[in-house]
Amino acid sequence: MADLYELLGGSTPENNLAEEYAGVLDLFGRFAGGVEDGNLRYAWEKAAEVRRYLERFERRIQETEAATDGGEPFVRFTGGDLDGQKVATAAVALGQAYRAGKLLHPVDQIKDEAVKAEVQAREERTQAFRDELGG
Repeated sequence: MADLYELLGGSTPENNLAEEYAGVLDLFGRFAGGVEDGNLRYAWEKAAEVRRYLERFERRIQETEAATDGGEPFVRFTGGDLDGQKVATAAVALGQAYRAGKLLHPVDQIKDEAVKAEVQAREERTQAFRDELGG
């Protein structure tokens, strides 16, 4: 059994960003749960946390430059030096721990077969544990 974080390459800027995104997924799932339960105070608290997490996520990827188009100024994203595919793989893999992550990002989106296998194995272990608790 391989360690998922090791399979993803350890502590990298891409994995750190993916962890931030997974945090957004966690909070969004909690926000949705509050709405579903009719607990509007909890939903309100989670909405504020989602906003803060999204702002932090935006700051982490915000590499922009001023540009002009036909004399009109605008700001464009320059992308930095992050590997978007590595971020995507890690975000989907790490997001599987959360309700919103499972709904938005099916495991089949993971292209790296070793990472996909580890994520699926984790889900199977979790399900077996739940079955033991319920049985």
